[in-house]
Amino acid sequence: MAFIDEDEVAGLRIENMILHVVGDDEFRPEPARVVEHAEFFIDRIRDTDVASVFQFRPESPTKAQLERMARDDDPFEAGGQELSRAFARFHPGSSRDGAFFIFDLRTDDPDVRIYSLIKYDYQEVIEQQEVEGANLLRLIVQAFVADKRAIQKAALVRVVGGTAEAAVSARDRMKPAPEIGDYFAKYLDVVRVRDNRQLNQKTVEAVSYALKEIKDLLPNRDVPAAYRAAKEALGMRQRINEEAVQEAVLAAAGHPEDERTRARIQSSVRRKIRSAKLDGLEFPPDPQQLRVPGIRRVRTTEGVLIFYPDRVGGANVERERTANGGEVITIRTRHIEEDGIVHREPRGAT
Repeated sequence: MAFIDEDEVAGLRIENMILHVVGDDEFRPEPARVVEHAEFFIDRIRDTDVASVFQFRPESPTKAQLERMARDDDPFEAGGQELSRAFARFHPGSSRDGAFFIFDLRTDDPDVRIYSLIKYDYQEVIEQQEVEGANLLRLIVQAFVADKRAIQKAALVRVVGGTAEAAVSARDRMKPAPEIGDYFAKYLDVVRVRDNRQLNQKTVEAVSYALKEIKDLLPNRDVPAAYRAAKEALGMRQRINEEAVQEAVLAAAGHPEDERTRARIQSSVRRKIRSAKLDGLEFPPDPQQLRVPGIRRVRTTEGVLIFYPDRVGGANVERERTANGGEVITIRTRHIEEDGIVHREPRGAT
């Protein structure tokens, strides 16, 4: 999982739910509903679970209302109506009508509540309802089964001991991930705290850690070469997500065919993605983070041959010209990984 942690998943259950129709018509408050189709909605809530890149502003009205509900200062029904009324107020006329759900989720920890806010498409459902006179909620469930993209917007908030955590998990079908639309951001009153550059940086760190962990599976056990190959593969993607990282690392490992080897690689990448809090996220590649540096080759008159990534020149490799036209080359390293005798120059050195 991404925002909902593994310890919370097993005991996750819906305690309360409320549904309002939002659109051009005047807002009409509805009562809380008896929990129906619980397993189905838990699965849909899991579908919305992505790592957080947003956080509440300190004075967020949505945050304050959820805290009052969690402390039972406001009953769930009254609080849910206020949250839904605010959402309808922010909802612009140009946006599609929808069904706005609020779910009050419990875990095995009695101090923790997780609130799920989801706006679903419902245009076709309403048309069906007028013809069939059937129950709206049942038809919405049927619509979701038919269309996996029916979720328009979603957010997850964790409240512990009556205080909402700053981190907010949010997604919006109408915007390129991980962005959310203006009116949804204003409704939640959140700001983005992890930009695409930071997400790319965390991605390359996760790749580096995974490759070091599976060094014995790499061609020639060469982590630097695999790292460059994985970065190059990611830099060519339109979007980066966990699948893209998995494919890049598998390519860097030489596309192993053995299923156990592939499973070990995928498991390592999955753990590193989770540790980097990138679960479920998708974002564009950052050329500055994923650009593969050229390899500079230096040959001296004394027969010394040096190869090093050109980008590293200012930090790890220092070159200082001397008065007689020579150079002093200083290499600083945290650790020497290979130090042996070769009986001929490396292939391609001439």
